[in-house]
Amino acid sequence: MRIGISELFTGEDGRDGAFVRETAVLLEELGFHAIWYPEHVVFFPSYDSSYPYGTLGGNEVRALRGVYDPFVGLAAIAAVTSTIRLGTYVCVVAQRNPIMLARHVAAVDVLSGGRFDFGIGVGWSEEEYTALGVPFARRGARTDEYLAAMKVLWSDEEVTGFDGEFVEFAPLLAFPKPVQRPHPPIVVGGNSAATVRRIVEHGQGWAGYNLEVDEIGRFIEQLDTALTAAGRSIDEIELRVGRRAKGTEERDWEDDARYIEQCEPLGLHEVVVSPRFSVEGYEAKARRYAEIVGVGA
Repeated sequence: MRIGISELFTGEDGRDGAFVRETAVLLEELGFHAIWYPEHVVFFPSYDSSYPYGTLGGNEVRALRGVYDPFVGLAAIAAVTSTIRLGTYVCVVAQRNPIMLARHVAAVDVLSGGRFDFGIGVGWSEEEYTALGVPFARRGARTDEYLAAMKVLWSDEEVTGFDGEFVEFAPLLAFPKPVQRPHPPIVVGGNSAATVRRIVEHGQGWAGYNLEVDEIGRFIEQLDTALTAAGRSIDEIELRVGRRAKGTEERDWEDDARYIEQCEPLGLHEVVVSPRFSVEGYEAKARRYAEIVGVGA
């Protein structure tokens, strides 16, 4: 069982550029499989939208003021690491121009030597969509079309254009191309029926979140059925689930270890943990956590 980690790089409270680089080097040394980078473009003093992935994550979102752009942050991490994989967990595709987004994805993949996983989602914050001038309604359809357009832009073939409902462009040159061909793995985030459909149509991976073990098993069964019906196999899909630690004490880390152990028989390839170590004493805490949950074992 591989263990990835989701970390916050906010630019505040000691989490500056040096922290990003030093943390990345440490996490690679400890043996974490991947660093997964969360994304919100902007945050708000209050939300009418409901956070769908549990109280812990919702409280964190309401307390945050900002995070570094994931593609800028991951490029910095790529420069100081060599083996750890890098990913977004998740990039809200419909909020970004697809030509620019395809370019950013390709650039991080090239700069990391092909270590990037493109975790994608549709997002839950209507406030964020409104601030960016993007309609919240039909964001799923917009996401699907943007993914189709980006695949065209990443293709080795001459880009002869794209004509869709939400995006269109004339023939153009789109470089650099990603190192991973035909493109970096598209890892679809979410726990819903729409997530299943999007994996079948576009995905090479799943990024579930905040699920109990029995819920994971049911989702994988549904995904397996849908893939088989579409002529695909569950063996083509990297299966992972993310989980927030319930607290910052060793007993909470031991609870993470038990969760990871329970997930292993389900066929998951990776559990993405979010222990949220404080900046003060970060290295000692990270080393102890890695020991407890079995990173590198």
